[in-house]
Amino acid sequence: MPRMKQKQTARTFRSQKHWYVMLHFEPEEIERKLQQENAQRGQRGSMLLEYFVPYTFLPRAVPDKYAKDAEQQASDARQANSLRQALRRFLFIRAGSREIVSLVHRDWNRESRLHLFFYNSRSGEHITMPDEKMRQFITLCCESLQRFDFGPPITDIDSCDTVVIKSGPLKDAEAKVIGVQHTASGVSLTLGLPFFCGEKTLVLENTSLDDVHLPRTVESLLNDRFIDNVESALLTVLHHRLRPSAPPVGEEPEEQLLNRIFHYSYVRMPDLPSYLRFRALMLVCATLRLDVESRRHIATELSAQQEGNPSVTAADRAFIQAALYVSTGAAACRSAAKAYWQAHRDDGGPVCRIMPIVTRLDRRFFRLHKVDVRPSPT
Repeated sequence: MPRMKQKQTARTFRSQKHWYVMLHFEPEEIERKLQQENAQRGQRGSMLLEYFVPYTFLPRAVPDKYAKDAEQQASDARQANSLRQALRRFLFIRAGSREIVSLVHRDWNRESRLHLFFYNSRSGEHITMPDEKMRQFITLCCESLQRFDFGPPITDIDSCDTVVIKSGPLKDAEAKVIGVQHTASGVSLTLGLPFFCGEKTLVLENTSLDDVHLPRTVESLLNDRFIDNVESALLTVLHHRLRPSAPPVGEEPEEQLLNRIFHYSYVRMPDLPSYLRFRALMLVCATLRLDVESRRHIATELSAQQEGNPSVTAADRAFIQAALYVSTGAAACRSAAKAYWQAHRDDGGPVCRIMPIVTRLDRRFFRLHKVDVRPSPT
């Protein structure tokens, strides 16, 4: 019996997905290789690989030298580009232990001039990032103007004061004060957070002593206009999946687009209607990526959010029901969303944009996206 339990534990560990910290010296090249990997997975009907390449994700900042705050823009651009350069070698891949080893041993990697390889600890173990740390890290990268860099691990932790960050993507995270500087405006702190399993330290500079918060939060950057753009992109892919055809020349491959959009699934928004709509779109994105694990997680979250919550409006519920139908094929979800749509056709809005596509989904779509549609009980 103990031996069986040990085997089950080992099997669970191998199948459990982790964010592996990887290295490659040409970020654009490895991005292309991973795009090709996902294109082949899509053709096989397999779940797309989830990866994050900070250097290609972060655009090179170019300041407007004719702006009124040109000097500040130039300073912000230098900080953003410094961050981008510091992350040039790093990429992150979410996979099981067998899957990541298989990926590294692919012919395209072994036969390449430059190789994708593991970032290991001093003891030789593959370094991974917990999901929560990775969420914080991607959110920080979304805030490309946030000033931080990577340094060696903090060794003399006992001599460092501990503070708790009050807001922003690192809210509630504990950080070590590794520097104090007196400035004309008060006291500025440099904070260190252990990252990459303690092998690297995320260094945050110029943090206020008064409230220890990050100056810009991603919630202020991701507004309803951003959500509109995400919605438009996902509905385009959803419509294309109904009748697959070759994409126009020069258009971003669907696998790459879906992977880029899904990076934002780690972001949290304080406004409830915006948050629910965005999570519903992330549910659609997860379905289109064939990401069964994320699809189930987000669907469960949205189902719980709308039950017994008086703050959720009828329009919010209808949009959630439409997204749930895309991800589950449940006829009840389709009927609920359709009833609202038919009663509010003249209102416009997200429900009226998604329902003309949702009502056309068929068994071929659900089979292609690995949605187990069970017949309704009679």
